[in-house]
Amino acid sequence: MAQIGASAWVLGFPLVVKGVLHGAYLASSLEEATVYFQKIRARWGLPIIVQQYIEGEEYDVISLGGRESKIMGMVGMRKLRITDKGKAWAGLTIWDEELFNLARDIMKQLWWVGPMEMEFIKQSSSEEYHLIEINPRFPAWVYLAAEAGQNLPLAVAQIAMGEEVEPFTSYQTGLIFVRHAVDLICPISYLEDLTIEGQLILGKEGKNRKGLIYHEDQGVLRETCNLKAFDGADEQVR
Repeated sequence: MAQIGASAWVLGFPLVVKGVLHGAYLASSLEEATVYFQKIRARWGLPIIVQQYIEGEEYDVISLGGRESKIMGMVGMRKLRITDKGKAWAGLTIWDEELFNLARDIMKQLWWVGPMEMEFIKQSSSEEYHLIEINPRFPAWVYLAAEAGQNLPLAVAQIAMGEEVEPFTSYQTGLIFVRHAVDLICPISYLEDLTIEGQLILGKEGKNRKGLIYHEDQGVLRETCNLKAFDGADEQVR
C-alpha cells in the first residue's frame, strides 16, 4: 500500500488505477486510489498499474505483424463513445501519419508478430500522443477494420497457413461503428436447457414454438415464430 502513496507523490492527482487484466478507475485522492487498489486486487490480483491521468481524446490502432515482423496492416480509430470501463462503444476510422509512425516504431522495437491493439490518448494541452496500453490480440471493433478494407483476421489466418499475403496499404476513413443492446425474449426453459445441456433444440416435440435460431450460414441470431420439427431435422441454437 505504501507504493500507492509513493506513486501518487510522483504522479499527482487525478491518477488512474488499473488491473493488469481488466478494470480501470480514476482516483482523485489517496483514499480513492486505495479503495480502487483493494477492489482490483480482490477481483484480479496483482500486479496493479498506477498511471498518470492524461486529459484528451482516445485513439486505437489495430495492426498485424507478419513473419519477420513485417507490418501487414494498420487501421486507426478515434473513440466517439466510451463506457465506464473505458471500452469503445462507438468509433470512427481516421488516418493520422503521426499516430501511425508512432505505432510502427512500437511494432518494430518489439519485433512484433501477430495481432496487436495499441491504445493512445492525444493530450489536449500538447496535442501529443501518449501510449497507455498494448493488447496482444485483435480488439472487439476489428470488424470495423475489415469493413474499411483491411480484413486483418483473414490475413493472419492466411499467414498461419503459409499463404502469401500482400500488405494492406490503405483503407476507407470516415466509417463509424456503434454498438447497441437488444432485448431477447424467450421462455426460461430455454435458458435452463442452454445452462444444463449447452444447447437449445427447438421444435423437438413437434409443437409450434417461438424462439431464436442460429443460422450458421449467416452467423446471426434471428427471431423466428411458429417453429416446428421437419421430419426430425430439428434446428438448433448452439
